[in-house]
Amino acid sequence: MYALSLLLLIGADDPKESLGKRMLPIYVQEASGYSIAVATAPKTQLEFKKEPIFEWSNPTREGLQQGVVFVWVRDGRPSALGCIFSQPSDKPAGRQIIHELHALDTEKLIVARPKGVLNEWKPEAGLARKELTEAPAPAATVGARLLQMKKLAQEFTGHTEDMEKKRWDLRLLPAPLYRYPEARTGVIDGALFTLVSTAGTDPEVLLLIEAKEVNGKLRWEYACGRFSDRDLYVQRNEKEVWSSVRSETNGFNNDAQHLYRLYADKILSLDGKLLARIRATPKAWWGEVVPLDEKQP
Repeated sequence: MYALSLLLLIGADDPKESLGKRMLPIYVQEASGYSIAVATAPKTQLEFKKEPIFEWSNPTREGLQQGVVFVWVRDGRPSALGCIFSQPSDKPAGRQIIHELHALDTEKLIVARPKGVLNEWKPEAGLARKELTEAPAPAATVGARLLQMKKLAQEFTGHTEDMEKKRWDLRLLPAPLYRYPEARTGVIDGALFTLVSTAGTDPEVLLLIEAKEVNGKLRWEYACGRFSDRDLYVQRNEKEVWSSVRSETNGFNNDAQHLYRLYADKILSLDGKLLARIRATPKAWWGEVVPLDEKQP
């Protein structure tokens, strides 16, 4: 009932589109609050791309989830990914703002947020790559390499399992979320793909495919990343190559190395007014609402 009232309040022919337009400035402001650098150059901030690289919605979860994905880059290569999304809140009435983050750089990230926020992201390592065996040598041209990466990405499939062990198949988006053919550090070429839920367009698994020179020879490498609170399984040519299963160290809010981080951060009105803060705790994994008081900004 509340979700319906919210959509009527927005008042548009396409509620999802109108909601996205209304929330986008809020999402940009939330993502802009992060200062991210690599551990070897802590004073050099990564470049934040204010233009989202992807917009998604999931009408089957929590009334209506909707959000966008941002990227931070270093020398043209993606180093961090951040999804800022929202869902209805009834106490207080508004939109609950949720942050979902993943480290992509091979180096450990140093992350800071504005003073006074209740949630942090502290990655403990970089994202390791693996050789993509039985793959052709990277082609000589940018266009040919893109075709190769798309074909290689099609070899990957996946599925999720929710807390009731219900299976949800994932599908690969054919176009990469982000392409970096002119990266100046570490790789010759690369692209970031995603596997999304069949229930919507919510990214669930990240898939990096990169061409790299190793010992004088070019080869393909890949890395998978968790972007969901569910159990995840990825196969390449029907053989499992990666998984992320919930455990004591791989919990709801983060994985063991904190490469992945998820937390509900605050509740806002549709015009961006702060109504309450949310603090993620081990006992309240989806967050406890912290009402505002006169001492809080």
